[in-house]
Amino acid sequence: MRPRTKALVAAGSGIAAGLAGLALTTLPAGADDDPVLPAIEPEALVASALAAEPQAFSGQAEVSNELGLPALPGVDALDFESARVFHDGQESARVQLEKPTSEATFVKNPDEAWAYDSQERAARHVTWDDADAAAAREHAEAQLADPAQAAAQLIEQLRPTSEIVVDGTARVAGRAAYELVLTPKPSEKTLLREVTVAIDEQTRMPLAFDVYANGRTDPVLSLGFTELDLGAQDPALFDFTPPQGTKVETTDAGDAAGHGAGKDSAGTDKAAERMAEHGTTTVGDGWDTVVIADLPSDLPADMPADLPAGMPEGAFGGGQDLAGTLAQIGQPVSGAFGSGTHVGIAVGGAIVTDDGRVAAGAVPQQVLVDALDQQ
Repeated sequence: MRPRTKALVAAGSGIAAGLAGLALTTLPAGADDDPVLPAIEPEALVASALAAEPQAFSGQAEVSNELGLPALPGVDALDFESARVFHDGQESARVQLEKPTSEATFVKNPDEAWAYDSQERAARHVTWDDADAAAAREHAEAQLADPAQAAAQLIEQLRPTSEIVVDGTARVAGRAAYELVLTPKPSEKTLLREVTVAIDEQTRMPLAFDVYANGRTDPVLSLGFTELDLGAQDPALFDFTPPQGTKVETTDAGDAAGHGAGKDSAGTDKAAERMAEHGTTTVGDGWDTVVIADLPSDLPADMPADLPAGMPEGAFGGGQDLAGTLAQIGQPVSGAFGSGTHVGIAVGGAIVTDDGRVAAGAVPQQVLVDALDQQ
């Protein structure tokens, strides 16, 4: 990643993590008549969705993003117009993210993973041997935005701190689905009001979801399949050869796994351990999760004139430093942690501290301050 974008990418990534990685998942639904389906208890629907077998499929996905977060290089989850997703129902997947001026391609098979950016003409290649396979594959899957897996992880993460109901049915990409609604328990401090997930009646595969914020009637984030075809896929889709002239960075499985999250082959949760090793921690859980990360140490003294979409005009122009930029778009804040700048978005915000950290989440400013004070 280019150094000039790292500070904002760190903040953006933290906010995305605070939203439980919503944007690299499934994507808004069609509007046919709601189907009539057998009644089902919320916990039974949740359990069946979490236990569902992966499906072989191809699908077209779209996103509507009103989060208020700029489109940032390195945060592809919030920076694409549509996606084409392929899965073989086992270990191989392919995601093609279509952007205004480029396309990003992610491919994973049992032996390797690729991430290719057509605009940068650069690719990252990860391989692994049998000893590293489990951890490396999990890392690759986290990059691939497998719709069913990502939505299932969202449900699993929010489940302990949510009130859960089944609120009718819907038709998504021509398929009948239940509408699962997760609402924060009264003890939660999040700025989100609810998340609705459409779950396929036959396969229990999550097909779409909407994220609603307090004080807003329309979703701040809508993601869902507009087309979905179940069935075997061409194996050639899950092989990748970079175009001639591509700059390829090869990463070994140990490094890739070290930056990932999830569980190892013995079932032990490694997420917190890996995040701590790389300067990232979490405070709280469920809806109130705050991600705290160290800013990169190699930020340039002067920020460039070319801006990510959505930033104020001139924010990085004229040789302004990061502090000057933050002063334009945020407000000063202080606490036991020290001092910094709070930058708000539609469903939360981030505090960039003067000592080089970022705390972000879908929570009020005071929750971010309290999280920093605990570190």
